[in-house]
Amino acid sequence: MVARTAREILRWLESLYLTYPIVVPKWDLSNGYAYAEILHAYFPNEINMFAFINGRSLNSRLLNWALIKQFIAKKNLPISIEFINATIHGKEGGAERLLEQTFELLTNKKPFIDPSCERPNDFTDNFYQQNLNYFERSHTSKSLKNNLKATELLTDPSHAYRKQRSADILNQTKLDREKTRIDNPERFDIKPTLAERCLRKPLQPDSNAQDWYIKSFDSRARSAISTANKSSSIKQQSREPSADVLKKSSLSQRQSDKGIIQANEDNVFYKEIALKQHSVPLSDLLQINES
Repeated sequence: MVARTAREILRWLESLYLTYPIVVPKWDLSNGYAYAEILHAYFPNEINMFAFINGRSLNSRLLNWALIKQFIAKKNLPISIEFINATIHGKEGGAERLLEQTFELLTNKKPFIDPSCERPNDFTDNFYQQNLNYFERSHTSKSLKNNLKATELLTDPSHAYRKQRSADILNQTKLDREKTRIDNPERFDIKPTLAERCLRKPLQPDSNAQDWYIKSFDSRARSAISTANKSSSIKQQSREPSADVLKKSSLSQRQSDKGIIQANEDNVFYKEIALKQHSVPLSDLLQINES
């Protein structure tokens, strides 16, 4: 018996003296014969065991569970059809949830389930895969094989249903792999983005918030002072032109007096000529006016 099944349910099943003991609910309850024996113990006059077939084929399963569903609908018992369908196809957690619901209904007691064994009602092996190491988990093809049963496709051969189920499994596998890459960045060589590198690191547990603020304020003040000094020095240099700048300006003035225009981007006349070069060739405009 799996560890998830509560002890109250184990003792309850042993007290029923079933013909075939339930060792693994996922397989022993799939054909419906053992579950019919459980109902026969409480409703002996309404459940005829000779009408059930103790076989493993899909037809035997569907026949047995069809009789059980008729009895449940007749008695109006609050048993979930989803749990029954999950048990028919041998899905993860379906038979265990069906046993818990049946035990609570027939004995009017609620079994104690270990919180560490709680699983969602998605009837997949995702809970089991999350407990494994990332290199031991199933790949996409194996996940499809484990969670999409062949009997499920035979009972419902709809292409839309098959496509939807496959898309759900693939999306879940994709999310799990993305989470694995985020949790193990060194293994997959994931480098931090620019936004992640710009994030301010949180305070250390043994650091003081006031000391951290004073240090950051001092560093910001020093950077602001250095920036101000650089800007003031640049302005001062721009206001006091050097001898080379004066020499170049005087040379350009003499050349302009002679009618010569040098190819200099700082020269206003050269800029005007460059703007008009699409209509008049630049070589013609730069000729010396001999006249």
